[in-house]
Amino acid sequence: MNISSKLCMCLLLLLIGCTSTPPTGVPEWAGSYRKACLPEAIAVAQGLRNGNIQAKVLSIHTKDWGHATCAYLYPPGKNRLWVWDSHWQSVPLRAWWNDPKDIAKAWMKWRYDETPLTDAYFQEDLPEKQLPEQK
Repeated sequence: MNISSKLCMCLLLLLIGCTSTPPTGVPEWAGSYRKACLPEAIAVAQGLRNGNIQAKVLSIHTKDWGHATCAYLYPPGKNRLWVWDSHWQSVPLRAWWNDPKDIAKAWMKWRYDETPLTDAYFQEDLPEKQLPEQK
């Protein structure tokens, strides 16, 4: 290896080490159950909120499938958008934080999924009549 190759390798390693990594707060069991995306997304959002990280549960629906993920802003202050789901874990995206359909489309594009989106919403945004009754 010549000197310039070594310098490039060192620079690359330095840049990789300086990138922000997703926060902790994901329960150890998350991602290990079949058909449990909604409770997992809720648990991840709660764990992130406990760490003072803004997080929302995002439901995504197409004609053929539905899925729940957790959208969050990390690191605090820089507010980069990430989406966690039980299959892909945390992925950084570019989308509007307050637009669930924009986040869903960006996540689907990241996955190379061309299935048309039929609906996307934050679980907290459900109308009162669709929320479970509180006892």
